[in-house]
Amino acid sequence: MSKTLSVKGKSLTIKSVIALMAVMIFSFINISTLKAQEFGYHFGLRGGVGMSTLTGFQNNGLRLGLTAGGYTKFIFDENNSIDVELSYSTGGQQSQRWVDNNEAQVKIYNRYTLHYLSLPILYQYYFTDILGIEGGLNLRYCMAGSLKSKIGNDSWHSVGFGKDSYNSFDMGLIMGVYTENFIPSDHFFVSLRAYFGFIDVVKNVGSNKNINVQVSVGYMFK
Repeated sequence: MSKTLSVKGKSLTIKSVIALMAVMIFSFINISTLKAQEFGYHFGLRGGVGMSTLTGFQNNGLRLGLTAGGYTKFIFDENNSIDVELSYSTGGQQSQRWVDNNEAQVKIYNRYTLHYLSLPILYQYYFTDILGIEGGLNLRYCMAGSLKSKIGNDSWHSVGFGKDSYNSFDMGLIMGVYTENFIPSDHFFVSLRAYFGFIDVVKNVGSNKNINVQVSVGYMFK
C-alpha cells in the first residue's frame, strides 16, 4: 500500500512529494543561474603589501611582505557576490632580542620568511555602490621557507626549512572591507584584509599560527 500525506483533504504519495521537491530545487537552481548570467562575472588582478607575524614566539615582531595574483568575481545580484582568487603571498615574522655574551649584551636578529600559494574563497556583500565587506576561507600551500639570523653587526646567515620542520598546508579565516567606484574609473578597487591561520607553521615548537594584514589595489576587467 502506498504511503500518503494528507494536504487539505487530498492525498499525495511520497513519490509526488519527492517530485515536487525536485521541481522546487531545479527551479531555485535555474533562477540562481539566470541571475548569475544576468549580472555576469568579472576577472581582475590585485596586488599589495602586508604585515605578518607568527603567534607564540617570544619577542615576535612584524614582517613586511607582498601579495599579487588574479581573481574571478561571480556576481549574483546588486549586493551579493563570490570572489575566488589565486595569488602569491609572503608571510612570517622578524624579531630581535638581547643576550649576554662574555659579560656584554648583543642583539640577535631572526627573520622568518614563508612563501605561499593562496586560494581565498570569499563571500562579498555590498552595503552601497562604494563600500562592502567580505569574509571566507583561505587555503594556502607553503612552497618554501627560510630563517635568516645575525648577531649584532655580523652578516646575515640563511637556513632553509626542511620539509619535515614545517606544515606545507595552511588554512585560515579572512575578514575585510573594500571599496569600489571611489575614483572616476569604476575598474579600480582597494581592500583591507586580516587573515587568521588555524594551523601551526613550524612543527614541534608550540602554537605558532599565521596572522597577516594586507592592503591591496586591484583592477577589474569589465
